[in-house]
Amino acid sequence: MTDVNRHSAGDRRAESGTAGTPEAGGRKKSKIPLMCATILVSEVLVVYFAALVGFGLRPVPFGWVIGGATAIAALCILAAALLPRYRGQARPGIALGWIAQVLILLSGFVMPSMFFVGAVFAVLWGAAVYWGRRMDRELTAWGR
Repeated sequence: MTDVNRHSAGDRRAESGTAGTPEAGGRKKSKIPLMCATILVSEVLVVYFAALVGFGLRPVPFGWVIGGATAIAALCILAAALLPRYRGQARPGIALGWIAQVLILLSGFVMPSMFFVGAVFAVLWGAAVYWGRRMDRELTAWGR
C-alpha cells in the first residue's frame, strides 16, 4: 500500500496547505445564514402554531388564516434560502426577512397576540442581522 492510500483526504489537504479553507477561490463563508436562518425557521413553526390557534378562535374564516400563514411561511423559507452565503455578498434574503417581520407584526390585527410574537421575532431578527454582520466584519479584519 502506498503512502497516498494510507492518508485520508484531510491529511492530503493539510499537507498541501489547503486545510481550513472554507471554499475554493478564497471566498469566506458568512455567519449571517447561521444566525438569521435559525430565526426564520423558528418563525415558520410559530406561524403555523398561531394558525392552529386561529382555527380555534376563528377570528376570520379558517381559509384566510391558513392562506396567510402559508404565505408568511413561504416568505420566511425563501428569505432563508436567499441569505448571503459569503462575506460581502449582496442577496435579497435580509430584505425579505424584514418584510416577513412586518407581515408577522401586521398579523396582529387578525390575532392580537401576534403583535407580541411579531415584536419578539423582529428584535431577534434585528439582533441576528447585526451580530452576523459584526462577526463577518471582525473575522475579515482578523484575516480569518
